[in-house]
Amino acid sequence: MPEVRVIIPNDLERALEALVKAGFAGNKAELARTAITHFLSTVPTQLQKGYDLETAFSPDGRIFQLEYAMESMKRGGSIVGVRCQEGVVLAKELPKKEAELLVLPNPFAQTFRISENIGVVYCGILSDGFFIIEEARKHAELLEKEGIVDIETLAKRLTLFMQPFAQRKDVRPFAVALIIGGLDSKNIPRLFLLNSAGLAHEYKACNVGVGGEESKRILKEGYRPDLGLEEATMLTIKAALREKRKPEDVLVAVIDVKTGKFRNVAMEEKEQMWDKIFS
Repeated sequence: MPEVRVIIPNDLERALEALVKAGFAGNKAELARTAITHFLSTVPTQLQKGYDLETAFSPDGRIFQLEYAMESMKRGGSIVGVRCQEGVVLAKELPKKEAELLVLPNPFAQTFRISENIGVVYCGILSDGFFIIEEARKHAELLEKEGIVDIETLAKRLTLFMQPFAQRKDVRPFAVALIIGGLDSKNIPRLFLLNSAGLAHEYKACNVGVGGEESKRILKEGYRPDLGLEEATMLTIKAALREKRKPEDVLVAVIDVKTGKFRNVAMEEKEQMWDKIFS
């Protein structure tokens, strides 16, 4: 154990000796350790270090660990989701440098099938997202045993799983955002965005990640309630990439109302619509 030596005033020395004689501790060193430990427990957790060691509220009500997680979430590429009457489209941008050398299927960089009628894309810390994906699949299996996998129920269960990580001080929030798309129990397309705080919101179209404002502008300008599935796919790809790159730079999946099934969009399909997307 490290040793610390200090010089104390005579009056404090006499006070420590009196406490030892009174039986409060076996010796003065033990008393000093107890006093220092108690003092450190009263020090605010937000020390001037540029980061926080545990989740804590600031005086103005902010949770810094959660804000850090959300910032990390925004740096993990771009994800986009669009729903239309004919189904749901999910897309994930691959960073330029990664896309050049990436060998698919990568266990982290994917559009994930959760069940027959539900898919997920995520951005942020990839290992965090993969951990939640596995949790989502467990809940989907349980829902299948209960009768049917309903996307709204699954989203609610995932928020309950994620929320404690944003509230307890002995763990950190997940630095990840997820877009969950699929069909509900009435075969209606639904789209939910889950963030680091464990909050879920339903959208017609949404995006998270790099180039967020530009992606949002593209979605606002291009979205219409009467979009067909192919049009929704082209809009999703354009919002995910924001500029003309290569078909292999984006991963795309659709859940079609007609089939009721999740499927990845093949490279050939993307190539056929590429010039239309960026015309």
